[in-house]
Amino acid sequence: MNFDDSFDQTRLDQLAEQYLNNSSVTGRIPFFSDPEDDYVGLATWQLDKDEYYDSVKDSGFKFHMMELLHNLLAYRVQHGQPNARQGVVHINGDKLSIDWLPKQQVDEMRNGGISI
Repeated sequence: MNFDDSFDQTRLDQLAEQYLNNSSVTGRIPFFSDPEDDYVGLATWQLDKDEYYDSVKDSGFKFHMMELLHNLLAYRVQHGQPNARQGVVHINGDKLSIDWLPKQQVDEMRNGGISI
């Protein structure tokens, strides 16, 4: 099976459509997996307003985003993609995007967020 370049964004768009219609939530989620495990072990939710935290948690968005990150990470590892174990999700209202980045760059982004 070949790697599908649109796999990540298609699933992010589906999640955004389900939870973020007419949303004003903005921020980012730097995340990492354990080098021995294809599972997100640390995600730092850095949202631009405090009231966004309750909104994303209460709606179920946070839970489903974490599940999706696990799936996206496992897919990238399975296909040998670079930087498959860490990255950052950007939230901009009803739009989501993801960047798969070197560990050091993601680690630098973590300052100032809430770890889960």
